[in-house]
Amino acid sequence: MFNSENVHSLFGLQTASSSKRIFFPLLFLLLPFLSYSQATDIGLWAGVGAEKKINKKWSINVNVQTRFTDNISVLKAYLGEAGLSYKLNKHWEVSGYYRYIGRRKKNEDKTGYEYRSYNRFYADLAYDHKIWKLKFDYRLRYQNQFQDDESAAENNSSYIRNKFELSYPNKSRFTPYISTDIFYEIGADFDQMRNKAGIEIAINKTNKLDLSGFTDYRLVGSQENRFLIGVAYKVKF
Repeated sequence: MFNSENVHSLFGLQTASSSKRIFFPLLFLLLPFLSYSQATDIGLWAGVGAEKKINKKWSINVNVQTRFTDNISVLKAYLGEAGLSYKLNKHWEVSGYYRYIGRRKKNEDKTGYEYRSYNRFYADLAYDHKIWKLKFDYRLRYQNQFQDDESAAENNSSYIRNKFELSYPNKSRFTPYISTDIFYEIGADFDQMRNKAGIEIAINKTNKLDLSGFTDYRLVGSQENRFLIGVAYKVKF
């Protein structure tokens, strides 16, 4: 029988003390929704990812994602990526990825839309450390993207990205986090900052669900008044 006790068990709410541990993490999820009422467009990024550990040092990662815009009515882009990660020590990790992107763009005669192909290569250097009851993560990323053309692949953009994240691991199944990702276009300027707040829900030892809200702030040019919802399902085995 599915009753209130089952619900409490599912979300780890058996005691009053654990309820308090859940209440405060959930508040983190409300932070990005302060921008929601101001948004003229709502987008959705939905994806599935899998990580396979080869040994204590190496792991393989595969991710797919769809991105919707115009109040989640239009498929703006779809992507798939695969990469390798190597654990240097307890705190440091390096990884390299290839990503294929199909992005919705105006066609040549401007009468309609088509999905153009982009190829992205990126490398990450990641660091994590426990600070009191919080976990600090830093990620340095170099990415280079090419746009497929009929004759040859054209260099589209190269970026250096710095991402800072604070999360609150606790005894519940809910791990809230906040992060900022700063984009620097090589040869140009800092042009974008992505602020996010979310919560990771542990379904079991190998499956997790990540829910987030975020906004991309344009540091150069006009600001898009858009709010994005992130939904990601993660599997580790």
